Amino acid sequence: MRLALFLTALAAGMSTVAAQAAGPMATPDPQLIAKCQTCHGPDGKGATPATPRLNGQNADYLLHRLKGFLDPTSGTPHATEHMWQTATTLSDRTATELVRFFAAQPATPADPKMPLAARGEKIYRQGIVGDVPACESCHGPAGEGRAGAPRLAGQRGDYLEEQLNAFMLQMRVSSDMNRHAWHMEPDQFRALRAYLSNDR
Repeated sequence: MRLALFLTALAAGMSTVAAQAAGPMATPDPQLIAKCQTCHGPDGKGATPATPRLNGQNADYLLHRLKGFLDPTSGTPHATEHMWQTATTLSDRTATELVRFFAAQPATPADPKMPLAARGEKIYRQGIVGDVPACESCHGPAGEGRAGAPRLAGQRGDYLEEQLNAFMLQMRVSSDMNRHAWHMEPDQFRALRAYLSNDR
């Protein structure tokens, strides 16, 4: 019953935010941006290992992820530890302004590391026969993200690999990604990392 009430409230909140997102973009509080940049780097470009880049990320996905931290059981312990308090103090309006700010920053391009990246590209475009669909079917042909699926191109490599392992171990909850990662091997995670990431 509590879970049903939580999901209902979350859906209502996201509907309100989606409606607000259609209007002109307001600049978030500079102090709040500075707080985010402490871990996520200037303009969200990534400054520390295992912390995702936010610049150029899909705004819908960022909002969904931010709201997801309201449920401590849905993310990794590291993410919950660092994000739960922030997520619980943001109003819908502030959350919308914040994700739109980072989504509007120039995205970091991928920096493929050959020759391993060639294998990663094959997995990304073709999937793994019988077990895993092509990653591009959700994340876009260039890893740019679409709808509620995140941008992967240009993400920090350590973060990408860590999240794939978290999905495999169900330390992070996503019905699709838990199932897909379960059928993959660590060397396939590394190949996708080599194709998609940028650690510069």
